[in-house]
Amino acid sequence: MTLSYRHAPEDKFPAAPNDTWDSVKWLAENASSIGADPSAGFILGGISAGGNLTAVVAQKALDEKLSPPLTGLWVCIPVLLNEQTVPEKYKHRWFSRKQNENSPIFNGAAIEAVDKYLGADESSPDWSPFNLKHAFAGTPPTYIQVCGMDPLRDDGLIYEQMLRDHGVKTKLDVYPGLVHAHWSYLPQLEVSKKTVADTIVNFGWLLNIKPPSVDQIKASVAPPQGS
Repeated sequence: MTLSYRHAPEDKFPAAPNDTWDSVKWLAENASSIGADPSAGFILGGISAGGNLTAVVAQKALDEKLSPPLTGLWVCIPVLLNEQTVPEKYKHRWFSRKQNENSPIFNGAAIEAVDKYLGADESSPDWSPFNLKHAFAGTPPTYIQVCGMDPLRDDGLIYEQMLRDHGVKTKLDVYPGLVHAHWSYLPQLEVSKKTVADTIVNFGWLLNIKPPSVDQIKASVAPPQGS
């Protein structure tokens, strides 16, 4: 199921996290009405801004004792940090904003534009769980993907580290030299097909089921050959 939420600039922060949280609460309370069984797996996930919302709402679900609880997270290329919220012991590892400032497709200027449209309070827990001192402990198993040439790369890497620091089971895939959401812009690349396949395989991990192999999935998503 795809969750909808209001978008900036028409609806600024915190419309998106509020809408996402409302949807997750509704699903928890009404799963049977749509034929769903959360005990078989209640996974929340998203890409980029959706990765941010996943991390934010997952923490809120812990704090609010969502019942039934989320059982897994997929956090893909998320934005979660700024200079003020990076944990002190990881500041030396948060340099992708500068390193990839001029990355193709999505760069520092794009981040500034999005920040302006969103108008977020970046000190709020509705923007990042890093704004809470008690965050991360109790988070369900989490699969994280980051791209090497992405300005947001280190947000995902440090988030994964913080989860592990707090005893959370994680799996991480890094795509060296690839831009933010490369599979959307460059779907014909073998690494793009692998990224999509990795996502499917690791949903199997989150659901405790054995999916097809990465190679089998890549073959199924490959475009038709010639005419």
